[in-house]
Amino acid sequence: MAVLTETLPTFTLAGAPYLEFLPVIDLSTGRLLGMEALVRWNHPAQGLILPDQLIPQAELNGDIGPLTEWVLMEACHQACSWSPSIQLGVNCTIEQLRRGEVSKAVEAALDQTGFAHGQLTVEVTEDAIIDPSASSDLKTLSQMGVQLSVDDAGTNWSSFEPFKRHSIGTVKIDGPFIAGLESNQGINRLVVETVIQMAHSLGMSAIVEWVETEAQVEIVRSFNADAAQGYFFSRPMSCEDAASMARGPEVPQFSRTHIRTLERPDGSSAPANGSAGPETGGTDAARLEDLTLAELPADPEGEPPVGPGEPSAGPADEAADSPA
Repeated sequence: MAVLTETLPTFTLAGAPYLEFLPVIDLSTGRLLGMEALVRWNHPAQGLILPDQLIPQAELNGDIGPLTEWVLMEACHQACSWSPSIQLGVNCTIEQLRRGEVSKAVEAALDQTGFAHGQLTVEVTEDAIIDPSASSDLKTLSQMGVQLSVDDAGTNWSSFEPFKRHSIGTVKIDGPFIAGLESNQGINRLVVETVIQMAHSLGMSAIVEWVETEAQVEIVRSFNADAAQGYFFSRPMSCEDAASMARGPEVPQFSRTHIRTLERPDGSSAPANGSAGPETGGTDAARLEDLTLAELPADPEGEPPVGPGEPSAGPADEAADSPA
C-alpha cells in the first residue's frame, strides 16, 4: 500500500518520517496478534534518526503534534489492508494527552481512513494514567471505542489502581526488566511476575517487550505472559512486509522450527522481514533454530486477539513518550 505522502506536513526538522512495524506474538500459539507502529526519520545529513532522539527534538521544535497526526494517519492507512483480527498499536505523548490533542488526531485518522475504532490501540505511559490533566483525553479515547494500552509498565507502582478507571486493556512490561531476566534472579523476575499477575487480576493482558532469547521466552511463559515482541521473533519491518504478514482472513503463525519463518494457511512460508540474525543481547543464532513454542497447540478458532501495544523491539528502539 502506498504511503500517503500528500498528508505529510511541513516539519522544522529536515527530512521526512516513515514507519516500520513490529509484530506482537501470542506466547501460547505463535500467532500474530498485532503490529506496533514505530516512527523513524530519514535526515538528509544525519541519516536515520530513531525515536529516542526524534521525539525530544520534535517536542522541542513544536513538531510533535503534526508528527503524531501523520503517524496516526499513515499507520491507520497502512493497516486498512490487514486482517481485522490484527491490532494496530500507536504511541502518544503525555503532553498531547494533557492538551486534549490525541483524541482529536485519532478521530481524524479514523474518519479519513475508515480504519475500525476497535482495531486501534493507543499506547500511553504509566505517568499519563495517573495524571489528572490527561484523564479527559483518555476518557474520550475510551468512549470512542479505541483500545488503551500502558507502555513500560513496572516503573510506577502507584498507577495500577487507575487502570480500571481508564478501561486499560493491555499492559506492556518495560523492556529493561526483560533484558535482565536471565542474569538477575531477584528484582527483575519479581517485577515481571508481579506485573503480569496484577494485570491479570484486573482483567488485562500482559505483553513483554525486548524478548531476544529462548530463555527469556521460557521465563515469561512460566509467568503466564500473554504475548511478546522483540528480536527473538522479528525485527521491525517495512510497511510492505507488515502488510504481507498481516493481510488476509487468516494470519500466519511463526514456524515451530524456524522462528523467522511464517507458516501461512496454504502451507507456504515466508521469512520474517529484517530478521537475518540477532544482533543484540549476545544471542547465539544457533539457539534460535528451535522455537520452544513447538509443542504448543494450534490457535483455537474464534479466539479473540490480545490487544497490543509494543512494543519497542530492543534498546535501540526504546523511546519514552514516543508517538510511534
